[in-house]
Amino acid sequence: MSQLHLKIVTPERLILDEEVSMVTLPSSEGELGILPHHTNLMAKLIPGELRIKKGKSTEVLAVGGGFLQMADNTLTIMTDLALEEKEIDERAVEEARKRAETALKQKLSNEEYAETMAILEKSLAQLRIKRRHKVR
Repeated sequence: MSQLHLKIVTPERLILDEEVSMVTLPSSEGELGILPHHTNLMAKLIPGELRIKKGKSTEVLAVGGGFLQMADNTLTIMTDLALEEKEIDERAVEEARKRAETALKQKLSNEEYAETMAILEKSLAQLRIKRRHKVR
C-alpha cells in the first residue's frame, strides 16, 4: 500500500515523523483529505480535528492554527497545538473557553479580539476531541 510521509511540528517539539496512509485536516478552505502522492500545495491550518490513518487504525489529534505544506510526498504540518485526546485537560480547557467567552463581551482592541478568538477556537477544538473520543 502506498504511503506518505507525515511530519507534525509545534514550537515545543516534533510530534510525529512517520509514514501514514491518509491525513484529514481542517483548513481555511474546508476539510482536506491528503492521500499519498497528493499534488504539492500549501494551506492555512485552522483549529479542529486532524485524523491520521495508519493502515486500519485512525489516530485523532486536536490541532490549533498553522500551516501545512505537501511536497514530494511529504506532508509537513506546522501548528501551535497538537494534542491527543488523552493529553487534553478537559477542566482547564473548559475554564479557558469560559474566560475567552467572557473576554469577548468586553471592549477589546483588534489584537486582543484576535488573540481571544484564537484561544476560544483552540479550546472548542480540544473539547470536541476530548468529548467525542474520550476513552471509556
